[in-house]
Amino acid sequence: MSSHGIKTDASVDSLDLTILDKLLANSRITFKELAEATHSDQRTIASRYQRLVKLGIIQSVTVQIDWSKIGLKTIAIIGTTTPAGEADRKKLLAFIEKECRVLEAFSTIGSHEYVMRVVDRDIAVLRNEVITPLEPLTSGLDTSVAVER
Repeated sequence: MSSHGIKTDASVDSLDLTILDKLLANSRITFKELAEATHSDQRTIASRYQRLVKLGIIQSVTVQIDWSKIGLKTIAIIGTTTPAGEADRKKLLAFIEKECRVLEAFSTIGSHEYVMRVVDRDIAVLRNEVITPLEPLTSGLDTSVAVER
């Protein structure tokens, strides 16, 4: 992320954008490392970080997981739409909420009503245990398997 060409709220400046960029690249970066990378001191970084949290800009700090290291080697992006009825939509949402292999789900504007990122051991298991039970809850389902990040 670069501050060039990005118009932001006046409460966020180039130092804030650099802090956010560094956190996106490595959420485990220390305030000391951030201070060195931004040519600031740790107190300034800590203050800026707390302000970004208070403003709701930083909502959480997380880790990136290499799922293949624990045997989950297939990552799929699934796009779906639901039939017109509210009952069907509720069934789809209940499936998404209870299915632990759904890492993220988004309500979207576009060709799909919902988009999900799903992980599983392999394509066959993904098909049998996630996609097949999901299909009757939708009026359209598209799946793309990720091959490289």
